[in-house]
Amino acid sequence: KFGIELPKTVAEALEIDRRTGTTFWKDAIDKEMKNVRVAFDILPDGTRVPQDYQYAPLHMIFDVKMEDFRRKARLVAGGHVVKAPASITYASVVSRETVRIALTAATINNVDVWAADVLNAYITAPCREKVWTTLGLEFGEDQGKKAIIVRALYGLKSSGAAFRAHLQGFMKEMGYKACKAD
Repeated sequence: KFGIELPKTVAEALEIDRRTGTTFWKDAIDKEMKNVRVAFDILPDGTRVPQDYQYAPLHMIFDVKMEDFRRKARLVAGGHVVKAPASITYASVVSRETVRIALTAATINNVDVWAADVLNAYITAPCREKVWTTLGLEFGEDQGKKAIIVRALYGLKSSGAAFRAHLQGFMKEMGYKACKAD
């Protein structure tokens, strides 16, 4: 992408860094792992995974950001191999038209509009699914250990709905009310 080799695995990313004499991919992996590690409850050696938990593999997705060619790594769960949870997995979002109307009304009435980006948004919410995994190379000394996924990871079927419900709870606490129209 943009003339930069994209790895498919963590091992391949580290090999590219070694070959090119850089740490771009390692730095991207380390940044992601610093943020996402809270999503895992690592089981002590010899501990059995509870029977009602399903296995979900993990893998790293790699990309290059167009604005500055920064390398990006995102750890995702293979939710496609996990049965859909009984809870709701649909996460509604505001329509584009509603956002445009709101921005137009704000402009006409000279109202400031504030926006924010929630970094690693999904992992702020608890995981709704009962899933476990085996930790990979990106976990360093914890590689090969079993862990329960306790936060909503990208790739799990209910993560979008879990984050939306989590955010809605905070918005209600701050006094916001949901719009009945959208």
